[in-house]
Parts: sequence; C-alpha cells; structure tokens
Amino acid sequence: MNIKLPSIAPPIKDLTVGKETQKQMVESGGLSRTFDKLLQEVNQNQLTAEEKQVELMVSEKKDIHGTMLALEKADLSMRLMLQIRNKLVSAYEEVMRMQV
Repeated sequence: MNIKLPSIAPPIKDLTVGKETQKQMVESGGLSRTFDKLLQEVNQNQLTAEEKQVELMVSEKKDIHGTMLALEKADLSMRLMLQIRNKLVSAYEEVMRMQV
C-alpha cells in the first residue's frame, strides 16, 4: 500500500531575473519610481484625512465613521512607508559594509 501525500510547500521557482523581468523593471522605472508612487499615495491619504477632519468640524452632516477610517488609513500608510524606508536604509548600510 503506497500512499502519496501532497507536497506542503510549493516548488521553488527559478530565482534568476530573466530578460522580460529586467525589461519590465527598466520600463517601470525601478525602485525610485515605485517609492515615488508610494510617497504620492501616502501624501494623498494624509490630505484626504485632513479634509475629512475639517469637514467634520465645520459641516452639519457629521461623518465620524468616514473621518476615523480616513485617519486610520493615513496613519497605516505612513507607518508602512516608514518601515519600507527603514528597510531600504538598512539594506543600503549592509551593502556599504560589505568588503569587496
């Protein structure tokens, strides 16, 4: 009696960067463009949260739920951006410590 159990981990894909992937990275602008988009999104979330706060204070229609959601979204996006920045700085420092 031979029972074959399914594999738990998916097979490891090829980790090399092919020409198609390199072309996509060059066309997309790479890391700097991605980080720029992230900064723009964080800024937009901050502006939206600020608008919701002002609207809550001056408007007769009180949308506390929407205001709190906008504030939390802005807070989470800022924290995520800071963590990504910290990881990038850490990786840069690690590369600079390498001896060639």
